[in-house]
Amino acid sequence: MAEPAPRLGGPARLVFIAALAAYGAVAGWLVWRTSILEAYSDMYDWVERWRRLQADGDFGRYFWAPHNFHHLVWTFAVLDLDIGAFGARSYLFLAVGVACLAAVAAMLAWAGAAAAGQGLRLVGGGVAAALCLMGCNVLDATSDIDTTYVHALVFAVAAILLAEAPGGRPRLRLAAALVCATAAGLGSAAGLAVWPALMVGAWRRGDRVGGLAVAVAGGAFSLLYLVGQTPGAAAAAASPGLAAHLGDATALVLNYLGLPWLRALPRLGAGFGLAVLGLSLAALALKARRGAPWSERAAVGLIAFSLTTALMAGAARTGVIAPDLLPMRYSVFLAPLHVGLWLLLLPYLRCAWIARPHRLEMLLIAASAVMLAHQAVMTVYAVRTADANLRFIADFREGRRYPQMQPIVYGDLGHVLGLADWMRREGLYQRELRRDPPVQPPAGGRDTSASSTGR
Repeated sequence: MAEPAPRLGGPARLVFIAALAAYGAVAGWLVWRTSILEAYSDMYDWVERWRRLQADGDFGRYFWAPHNFHHLVWTFAVLDLDIGAFGARSYLFLAVGVACLAAVAAMLAWAGAAAAGQGLRLVGGGVAAALCLMGCNVLDATSDIDTTYVHALVFAVAAILLAEAPGGRPRLRLAAALVCATAAGLGSAAGLAVWPALMVGAWRRGDRVGGLAVAVAGGAFSLLYLVGQTPGAAAAAASPGLAAHLGDATALVLNYLGLPWLRALPRLGAGFGLAVLGLSLAALALKARRGAPWSERAAVGLIAFSLTTALMAGAARTGVIAPDLLPMRYSVFLAPLHVGLWLLLLPYLRCAWIARPHRLEMLLIAASAVMLAHQAVMTVYAVRTADANLRFIADFREGRRYPQMQPIVYGDLGHVLGLADWMRREGLYQRELRRDPPVQPPAGGRDTSASSTGR
């Protein structure tokens, strides 16, 4: 006899839909409210690279030469098109960043709806989307130099879901997954974390051919990633490794896994991270056995991806960033893990809903309120962070100079004065969608650079 489908009652459905609508509206408002369109930090290096391209026409070096180990192919393609076709106003950066984050939310919402099944698709998909669209994650789509993260993330999530989703022609889907995995690495080096996730999926499916294809493609691309790297850059990327600084590396990994709550409750960051690590390792050990539903295998792949990014951060950033001052920009890479754990929870939620529908509907209404409260807190953080950074940028634009702006605007302000003057004369990246924040600069801003070592 078929299992009865759970039913989401009218009041609970309306409350949840209203909460989701408000949640999404806040995320949309944050796109405008936290946008930063002027150049700062890594953007100066990128514009200088573009100027060299205009002088020598060397597209190979422009696209492939590493920027602090990362091969930012998608970023430099957007930069070239933004300057050449859109007047260097950052609108293309903003549009691409928002589209990438929205695509991640849509894909994971689809997976959540599928895992929840008939009757609970709204709940499964809605919570998954909300986990992606937290205010802190929106920040990675609204600042040019942070969009590298969502460029990598959108292709990594697509690769994992393509490899695990049901349907015919599995070899064609695997080929598409390998293409997306390669594209993830061209967004940021963090995209390389997708290869271990795909290996875990192939192993759990018992797919030897798929596993071999992933190993060969991933190994070849990882070796290709080293082309163009200078020994100094490679050593800098590898020097703060786990072996040399095991204690700090462990703390950094745990604090990374505690994002985004680490920054609000730094003393509990490692505790949050330890809990997330325990749940994630249990999922990897116990779930996605052969014959498991595809959504369960996808969940384990998503979790493996995020855990790998945490290990990469521990290996590359130990000794560079204080573990309790991890930048919030990394939190977007934990959205797959959070959604993966949610996917694994959904079958149990479904059983509980069938057994006690009224109680679970009340719980959903309460969860809707908590979800909105959490987004409100994230919104305050996002607005304060964006305003702090924009205030530093505005002060630099207006001729003010003081040490606190260096971690945000550029590490060596004197190095970019000439470039900044040239950009002002040419009208490159000189406008914002909103007014400058109040003149009094906050005490500190957010480290948004893909390479800087501050907050």
